[in-house]
Amino acid sequence: MALKAGGMVPELRAMRLMEIAARVENEYGGDLRTGLVGPLAKVRQALKRFPNIADAGADRILLFAGIAPVPAIPSNCPHVLVRIRRGQERENYSVTYREAQQAVEAEVPKSIDARSRAYLLLKRHGQTLCKRRNPKCNDCPLASCCAFATGKHRGRFTPE
Repeated sequence: MALKAGGMVPELRAMRLMEIAARVENEYGGDLRTGLVGPLAKVRQALKRFPNIADAGADRILLFAGIAPVPAIPSNCPHVLVRIRRGQERENYSVTYREAQQAVEAEVPKSIDARSRAYLLLKRHGQTLCKRRNPKCNDCPLASCCAFATGKHRGRFTPE
């Protein structure tokens, strides 16, 4: 089965793919890309109507499909930039995600290429070094400028 290597429950993913394909055919005449035009908020909403597509997935599609240079953040590691800059994560995933997006928006040129590269670098860094549990700060080339690695405000952010 082609989907087996992609993770758990390949049968469920196959059913979702069939549902998505049917919706693209029925709602967009088989050409989703031509349906993803107009205001960015409208396009994002159209994407989020598909199964398992939330903000992070919609942003990733917008960026890697070359539709808009949005500050997409890998869904499994929004903590990376927040740790580097603040040393602590927010309790709420959505807040951490938005904070990471704001960092990319402020510091990465607004181009598809630059933001795609930033996304891929963040993903790699989060998967190999800045893991959610047991980060490898001693091996990290950013440790000297990372608020988390230097011990400033380690842990999760909790408002006073």
